[in-house]
Amino acid sequence: MLGCTYGAEESRIIRQDVFLTERGIMKLEKVLIYRLTKMRGPLADTTGSPHGDHQYWEMTAGTLTDGAGLHAHLALPGGDWMRVSSDGYWRPNVRVQFVTDDNVTILMHYTGVVEQTATFKTAATNSKATSWGDQYMRMHVHFETGSGAYDWLNKSIFIARGRLLPGNQIEYEIYRVT
Repeated sequence: MLGCTYGAEESRIIRQDVFLTERGIMKLEKVLIYRLTKMRGPLADTTGSPHGDHQYWEMTAGTLTDGAGLHAHLALPGGDWMRVSSDGYWRPNVRVQFVTDDNVTILMHYTGVVEQTATFKTAATNSKATSWGDQYMRMHVHFETGSGAYDWLNKSIFIARGRLLPGNQIEYEIYRVT
């Protein structure tokens, strides 16, 4: 068992997805799949801007599902103001809007890091898939909704890992921290 200390609180990793803390067990529970199936861009980047270099991508089609009843599609195009840096990592800043099959609006915002490995770059250039381990693509995901049926999205912390799919698509597994 590994031990980690964060301030005064010590945690122990029990399994890869379970952590024992002073406040009880914390788990990572895979709850959603988010697929971007169509994007446009990038626009010309903002190289030379005093605010840093960005690429802008537009998300025009995608889905959000949980396998237990939640099924949503992008209602309007979303945007990614991706920060491009010289350290080999890009930093997405994405906002998208979903409508569920039961006509509920769900807003999603995520930020994170995407490692530009050689495998990732080749796959992106050739519209090929990557495996989860071919790049470090990790996100912090935040949801907002007014629906009581999906209120759990407002009250949880989510993280995600991503990979490329064929045809210039992206898939994220979204985990709730419990």
